Amino acid sequence: MIVTFWRLALQVSRRLYFRVLMIAGLALISLFVAKLLGAFIPQGFSDTIGAKAVDPILNTLAASMLSVTIFSLTIMTATYRMASAQWSPRTHVILRDDTTTHSVLANFVGAYLFALVAIVLRASHFFGEQEIVVLFFFTIAVIAMILLSLVRWIAHLDKLGSLEETADQVQHRTERAMRNLARHPCYRAQRLTAARMRELDGLVPIRARCHGYIQQIFPERIQEAAEADDARVYITARIGTYVQQGDVLARVEANEVGDKLAGDVHGAILIDSARSFQQDPGFGLSVLSEIGLRALSPGINDPETAIAMVHRLSSAMALLAGVAADEDAPALERVWMPQEDVETWFRSSFDRIAREAGTALEVHLAIAEALQYIGTLDRHHLAVSGRACAERCAVRARKALQEDPDLDRYLAAIGHA
Repeated sequence: MIVTFWRLALQVSRRLYFRVLMIAGLALISLFVAKLLGAFIPQGFSDTIGAKAVDPILNTLAASMLSVTIFSLTIMTATYRMASAQWSPRTHVILRDDTTTHSVLANFVGAYLFALVAIVLRASHFFGEQEIVVLFFFTIAVIAMILLSLVRWIAHLDKLGSLEETADQVQHRTERAMRNLARHPCYRAQRLTAARMRELDGLVPIRARCHGYIQQIFPERIQEAAEADDARVYITARIGTYVQQGDVLARVEANEVGDKLAGDVHGAILIDSARSFQQDPGFGLSVLSEIGLRALSPGINDPETAIAMVHRLSSAMALLAGVAADEDAPALERVWMPQEDVETWFRSSFDRIAREAGTALEVHLAIAEALQYIGTLDRHHLAVSGRACAERCAVRARKALQEDPDLDRYLAAIGHA
C-alpha cells in the first residue's frame, strides 16, 4: 500500500497545479506567520530599518509578477506546440511534466499572490508597526526567491523544447521504467505464461468499465484485495495496450467474487486516454522512434538524427538485460501478470525506422549494429526478438538498396557481423 501511495503521490507532484497550489499556500501561511511573529519585534525597530518601504515593493511585485507569469505561460505553450509539431505529438507528455518549468511558474504565481494579499491586508490595517518588520523580511525573502527563479528559468529556456533536451528526457523516462521492470520482473507479481493464460477461460472476468490505454497497474493493491478474499488474480491485459469498454482486464479465482474485490482489482488498473512513461517503457521506445521517423521524412531529411535515435533505443532496451533483478524484494504470491512483450517493442521501434530509412545506408548500418549488440545479451527472449528483428530489417534494407551501389557495403557489414 505504501508503494502504491508513493507512486500516486509522485504522479500528482508532477502536475503544474499541485506546485502552484503548494507555493500559493505557503505564501498565504507566511503572511499569518508574520502576524504571529510581530509580538517578538521591539518597538521602534520598524523606523530603524525602514520597514514601511514594504508598501511600494509589494505594489511592484504584484504588477510585475502577473506580467512575468503570463509571459512564461505563453513561452511554455508555444514550446509545447513547437515540440509536438517538430519532434513528436507524444513529447508534450514530457514537457507537461517538466518540473523545472512547474517550479518556476509556481514561484511566480506564489509571489504574485503573496504581494496581492499582503497589499489587501495592509490596507485593512491587519499588520501593526511590529508586524510590518516581519512582513518586510518575508518580502525580501520572496524577492530573493524570484531572482533565483528568473536565473533558473533563463538557463532552462536555453534548451527547453530542443531536440537534445526532449530526446534526453524521453530516454531518461524510458530507462527509468526499463530499470524498474528489470529490477522487479512483472512488477513483483508471478509470471503468467501463455500456456497458463489459455487455461483461465473458466474464471470470473474483470472487465474494463471505460475505453483507453492501460497506463499503470498497482499489483500491491491487488495483492491486498486478494488476501482479504482468499483469491488469486490473473491480470491478462498488458500495460500500454488499448482496451475497449467490456474487454477482459483480469480473471479471478475465488470461492466468491464480490463487488468489493472486483472494484479493488479494477481500481488498481489505471486506464486513461493516453499512454504514460511511468510503467510503460514501450511508450518511450515508440516516442524515440517517432522522432527518428520525423527526421527521415522528405521535408526534414536528417539521417543523423535517426541514427542518434537508434543508438538511444539500443541503450534503453539493453537495460532490460543489464540491470540485475532484486532477489530480496518480496514476491506477490496471489497476483499473476504476463511478461513484457519485447517483440512489440522491436516492431514499434527498430522496424519502423528501418521501414522508412529507404536508401539511407548509414541508418540501416546503425540499425544492424544496434540489433547485433542486443542479440548478444544474456536475456534470452530479448536476444531472440533482437535477432528476429535484425533479419526483418536486413530484408527491408536489401530491398531498398537492391539497385544502390552501396548494397555490397551493407551486405559486407552484416555478413561480417
